[in-house]
Parts: sequence; C-alpha cells; structure tokens
Amino acid sequence: MTLQKLGGMAAITEAFTYIFGFVLFFGVLDSTGYEKPELYLEFIIQNRDYFFTGYLISGLLFSFVLIVLVQSIYQRFKSVSPELMRFTAIVGYIWACIVLSSSMIFLTSLSAVAKYHSLDPNQALAINRAVNIVVEALGGGIELVGAAWVLAISYTGIKGKIYSPVLHYWGFLVGISGVLTLFSGISFLSSNPFFEITTAIFGLGQILWFIFLGTAMLRELPVSAVYHSTKNSSSEA
Repeated sequence: MTLQKLGGMAAITEAFTYIFGFVLFFGVLDSTGYEKPELYLEFIIQNRDYFFTGYLISGLLFSFVLIVLVQSIYQRFKSVSPELMRFTAIVGYIWACIVLSSSMIFLTSLSAVAKYHSLDPNQALAINRAVNIVVEALGGGIELVGAAWVLAISYTGIKGKIYSPVLHYWGFLVGISGVLTLFSGISFLSSNPFFEITTAIFGLGQILWFIFLGTAMLRELPVSAVYHSTKNSSSEA
C-alpha cells in the first residue's frame, strides 16, 4: 500500500476520532446537574473509564494517525512548494506532539485525582483545575497550531491544483476559525460567544475536511502511476 493510500485512510480515521469524541463527551456522558467544579470532578471520577477511553481514542490515536497523515501530505504536496511544505510538516508534527502530551497528562491525572479525592477533595479539586489549564493550553483551548497546518495545506493545494478547490476553500474556513481562537484570551473578548462558534467550526469543520481529504487521497492515482501513464501515452503518440 502506498503512503498516499495510508494517508487517505489516516485522514478518515482522524474524522472518526473526532466523531467518537463528540458522541462520547457530548452525548453519552451527560453531566447535567454537575455544573459546579466539585460536582463535575465527582462526575469525572465516577465515569473515569469512559474519560480514559475517550482520550485514548480522540487523543492518543488521533496523534499517532496524524503523524502518518502529515508524512503523506508532505510527500504529495512537496513538489509544489518544498520550503512551505517542510514548514507545514514540522507544524503538523508539533500538533501531534501537543495533542499527545495533553492527552497523556489528562490520562495520568485520572488516577491521581481519584486517589487524592478520597483523602482530600479540596486538594483533588486544585489538582484537577491545574491539569485542566495545562490540557486546555495544549489540547484545544487555542487551535492555532492545527489551524496553521490546515491553512498551509489549503494554500498549497490551491496553488498546485491538487485535489478539489472546494476542499481547500473549506480548509481556509476551518483554518481561519482555528486561528481566531487565539484571541479568546483577550480580557474584553473572553466572554464573547463568538469564540465558542469559531471553536465549534474548527472542530466540526475538520470532520468534513478530514473525510473529503481522505476520500480525495484514496481516489487519486499515485503520482508515479500518473507519470508512467503519461509517458506511455507520449511514446505511443
């Protein structure tokens, strides 16, 4: 199997991890009535295995599969803009690294929080709050790194006429939405619901982007096959 086909499968798998995470965290795990921090901590401990599975799939699996996709995208797009795609690949690897790191921090914290909660609930709550800040900083509070990766791919795809322009224009929308999450930390903007919308657009929009990208990669003939086909046609002529 070619790297391009593996990349297509990886992109669709990425979409699956997103869907799995949304269904689990916003559908299966109903935290209604646990809005207070101390109650929500109890909710996490009670559903510890569900949270563990959720981060295992939407965090760890996502990260390792992303590495395959980054390699495949670089291989396919590097002929259009080598320097930009080298930068893009590095950004993609950084994104995989920070998602992997945030997921492992959260997974490690589950046992620690459960242990301390039985001894001192207030201390457990303080640990959980600190962990949440770190996890949000690395894994989703600001979507700048993932957004930059998508934007660079979309720009190169338009420039090199690789895959459908619709895919890349959608990528621009998703990427810009992710970049805008950077400004949610400004004091007079922090409570603006606009940033909840941009975060949702980035997350939900990436599901479609990954699916369309994966489908395009799986359907396209390998570059070497296209080259040999063109060469043979020229020889026959």
